[in-house]
Amino acid sequence: MKSINLQAFGKQNISFYLAIEQQLLPKMAEDLFFLWDLNPAIVVGRHQLIASEVNMGFAKKHQLPVYRRPTGGGAVYADEGCFMFSFLSKNTNREQVFFQYLSQIKNFFLTLGLEVELSGRNDLLFLGKKFSGNAFLTNQYGSILHGTILYNTNLEFLVNALTPDDDKLISKGIKSVRERVINLKDYLNLSMTEVMMQMWSYFSSSQAFLSAADLAGIKKWEAHFLSSAWLNDHQPPYSIRVKKRFAWGLIEAFIDVKRNKIKGLEMVGDFFEKQRITAWTQSFIGSLYSEAAFLDILKQNDIANFIDGANNHDIMDLIWRKE
Repeated sequence: MKSINLQAFGKQNISFYLAIEQQLLPKMAEDLFFLWDLNPAIVVGRHQLIASEVNMGFAKKHQLPVYRRPTGGGAVYADEGCFMFSFLSKNTNREQVFFQYLSQIKNFFLTLGLEVELSGRNDLLFLGKKFSGNAFLTNQYGSILHGTILYNTNLEFLVNALTPDDDKLISKGIKSVRERVINLKDYLNLSMTEVMMQMWSYFSSSQAFLSAADLAGIKKWEAHFLSSAWLNDHQPPYSIRVKKRFAWGLIEAFIDVKRNKIKGLEMVGDFFEKQRITAWTQSFIGSLYSEAAFLDILKQNDIANFIDGANNHDIMDLIWRKE
């Protein structure tokens, strides 16, 4: 695997690293790896509503910018006590990519004396607590897997940043997150920079470099990720709003019904896409708002082709409460 050493760029905004992924994925000849050295920020998943996931008062007070990544999954708080990584692969099978690369992350930490484990759909645990969450996307060029490593993150800030502005919820959240989440600093006799350099060396069989053309492309992609069109966080118009968590993720449907016909349907949540969910939702626009009509369209547009792990029964359960 080739690795890119980005040390010369110093700490960068999340948009910079998202742009590198998009610039390099279509043109790479073999799988790539690189690390993110971050400025503090909040990043939400592609299908999440910022207002539902982020404490905007806290973010503004502490000058925390909010970014939207193109992968699914949940919201993340990142500060100078954590770092992130990216794997770019030609393999588009989510299960294979997750297992291959997260197993290698697991093996890397074993070289540092830490026995970590893969858990759930996208987490890495140490001593039974989460220190790494990961997200994924696939397109015609391949796939991107990226994730966080909590080294010495401010957990109180993490909870405040990602919790609605409610003192009771925040105080409970801090206690809860300390029970479920762990920083690795106390278990490693290494600085975060040393961990990052050792990880980079572990995954670097050879080195790739960013060309002048790459840097120009990265600049354009970064402008895309900073645009209001990409960050847009409007709440869809709706007359019916339903939400449920499944094993494959949280999903919320906003259904706009007028004169018993579906005029709008949008899905938000922390799920992982196989194909753009908008292609699926559009198939229902203009149809009769009835269980039978919905099921007929669903049979022709199986949700399993659009959301990883989901099935049509789950969607009927969500929309029509079919347990």
